[in-house]
Amino acid sequence: MWRLIATAGAALPVAAAAIAKDKAAIVTESTPQIWHFLGYPFEAGSMIAGICACLAVRFYVSQDDRKDHRWNVDLPVSMLTLLFTAGIIIRLRPEPFWALAYGTGLGSAGVLIISACLAWVKRGSDLFQPPGKPEA
Repeated sequence: MWRLIATAGAALPVAAAAIAKDKAAIVTESTPQIWHFLGYPFEAGSMIAGICACLAVRFYVSQDDRKDHRWNVDLPVSMLTLLFTAGIIIRLRPEPFWALAYGTGLGSAGVLIISACLAWVKRGSDLFQPPGKPEA
């Protein structure tokens, strides 16, 4: 019995000192790092994830086809997919997992992005034509 009291008496000051030190501890929630590009805010982790995924896919795609004109064709397409990836991430501000998915999808789309945008512009192509003669 006396041993128990002596042990508790020895441990009590140590425990009290540990509790006193821990009073100043503050529990905070982590928040994503926000970067800005031309005034547009976005989460840094999502942008890094999306851009890296897009680069990885474009590198993989460029290894497989078009050995003759690889740099003439693939460099502009890769730059376009990177810009589209950055634009989507800035616009939607997804979590890093979804940014990886967007980067992978847009990186693999490649030339399909150019075709889709060309079709979209041609749909409204009469806007870019010079005005015709007025009908009488």
